[in-house]
Amino acid sequence: MMKRAEMVVVGGGLVGLASALAATQQGMRALLLDRAARPAVVLTEGWDSRIYAITPGNATWLAALGVWSRIPAARICPIDRMLVWGDSAADQLQFDAEDVGAPQLGFIVENAALQQALLEALDDAAVDMRFGAACHSVSLRDEVATLTLESGERIDADLLVAADGGASWVRQQAGIGSDKHVYAQQGLVANFETELPHGNIARQWLNKDGILAWLPLPGNRISIVWSTEGASGLLALDAAELEARVAEAGQHVLGSLRLITPAAAFPLVKQTSHALVKPHLALVGDAAHQVHPLAGQGVNLGFRDVVSLMQSLSRRHALQSWGDVQLLRHYERSRKTDMVSLQGLTHGLQLLFASEHPLLKRLRNQGMRLVEGSALKKPLIQHAII
Repeated sequence: MMKRAEMVVVGGGLVGLASALAATQQGMRALLLDRAARPAVVLTEGWDSRIYAITPGNATWLAALGVWSRIPAARICPIDRMLVWGDSAADQLQFDAEDVGAPQLGFIVENAALQQALLEALDDAAVDMRFGAACHSVSLRDEVATLTLESGERIDADLLVAADGGASWVRQQAGIGSDKHVYAQQGLVANFETELPHGNIARQWLNKDGILAWLPLPGNRISIVWSTEGASGLLALDAAELEARVAEAGQHVLGSLRLITPAAAFPLVKQTSHALVKPHLALVGDAAHQVHPLAGQGVNLGFRDVVSLMQSLSRRHALQSWGDVQLLRHYERSRKTDMVSLQGLTHGLQLLFASEHPLLKRLRNQGMRLVEGSALKKPLIQHAII
């Protein structure tokens, strides 16, 4: 059996779903494949412990795709302000949306809610999605990319998009290497009910114990991401002990905490692919890059990949293939600055605040005070909300 598509997206995560939807709305015949079964997404009264801080720029783009309006408003929490502490309460950075004339700094959204909205939009657009479809091999030729499934079916694609995660099978099949750094830390995630209202403020503490983020959820609830070498020890605590540890690490700014989702931990990785494109192939999302979660920008980077890829493909002339390497090189060049600068910033901050060297401790604390009182703060906020 043989099928032909203008774009085949491998990977049914958020970035892969968004890729197939954006391509379809741009007039391409898109097909999405994922080896896993279609997720049975059902929003319940509980809260997903996997959450994302979506930038205003990406929220606007998702709205244009017809996705944002499908997310129940009661499951979205705006971020109006962000507070960042260093080694002491005196070392604080404050970022306000008002500082740059923006309505919000971002929005906290659950993975399940965003995934459900994307799937509904794809269903309404009648996009061909095949879950439970395992791939066997990839062949990149001058004129087309050919994907062979384990079922024996062959699919020719003008453009193959790898959105299949940090361990991307497509990237490996294409012979594209990557540089990978595995952090000693793990990321602990959990949701809590708070005694005091959070005021739509995101809070973050950077110190020798790791990087702790408290992200506001609707109501008196927060979701935490604690990047720390002590994640396994925290997982071993009972609920009351974990509540006390997290409240103490956050200086009790929201009073007492009550655990409302089980805690979980995941490995932290920085990874950069040696190339983002080959003829008839483009990498997006974690297949292209992974960053430390301290800036909460992983999925935002992936969405910006898709935006940039679609902009590059819009330059195509009538006789040009969607997988023409010149079009794809434009995409690769356009993404490098964003990708490299964010990876450098997050990796550098992680190393800086993990150190106990007295000189580095003085440097990082003086740096926070310098940024807080300078004109540097406004461009930092403007870049963060793209």
